[in-house]
Amino acid sequence: MKFMTKNLLLFSIFLFIFTFIFRYFLSSLLQDRNFESSWITVIVYAVLVFIVGWVFGNRDNEHLPLYDIGFRFHASTYLICNLIAEFWHLSGYNSVYEPISTVHLTTIIWGIVLLIHLAFYLYTRKYAIRGIKKSELFE
Repeated sequence: MKFMTKNLLLFSIFLFIFTFIFRYFLSSLLQDRNFESSWITVIVYAVLVFIVGWVFGNRDNEHLPLYDIGFRFHASTYLICNLIAEFWHLSGYNSVYEPISTVHLTTIIWGIVLLIHLAFYLYTRKYAIRGIKKSELFE
């Protein structure tokens, strides 16, 4: 199965840029002790990433009849967001109100959700032949 498609690559580039922008604003707001606005930033970022992932995922699904229930986009988001968060802290760009333990806890909780998604992905693969939906294969 082809993992990296044009839509997944474009989504990953978008996510990479937006995650750096998000990290900058989050750290700045937290450093200024503007905790309420930081929650708004987090929510806007999460919704924006979900919507863009959904759009690129649907575009990807139109061109590839893969039966992956969005797992590739979820896994890519997990890797990019968490690697940038680690880099952000290791580089010292984080606010004093952003402990590294928060990043690690987020990575663990999100990793559990990703593992559940992986279980659903593996379960639904039995309804596919070589990663292609059976309904798409025989049309």
